[in-house]
Amino acid sequence: MWTKKTLTEDFLAECKRHLNITWNDDDTDEKVMDEILDAEATMNHKLGAEIDYTQNGQEHRLFLAYLLYLHNDCPNEFDQAYGREILQVRHKYEVKQYAERIQTGG
Repeated sequence: MWTKKTLTEDFLAECKRHLNITWNDDDTDEKVMDEILDAEATMNHKLGAEIDYTQNGQEHRLFLAYLLYLHNDCPNEFDQAYGREILQVRHKYEVKQYAERIQTGG
């Protein structure tokens, strides 16, 4: 899980680009960092795993989409819009976790 200290400038910049924030302002950066930390916790819960959202792929796209909904004060609409994708990724991690338990005998 990220903290404000471990969140990279590159990922913050990518998130700001996705949110169409083209200006540099300390208050805006703080708000976006708070949203990123909240989005990470929420998406990890929705997807059932701790995920590295900096890596390209479906998880990354879902994270950025959720961040956009959160930033625009409508996160309650995200699940309806992305329910299928959430379930696809969640199933992927459930299968991985099951396979790991079988291999370790747990």
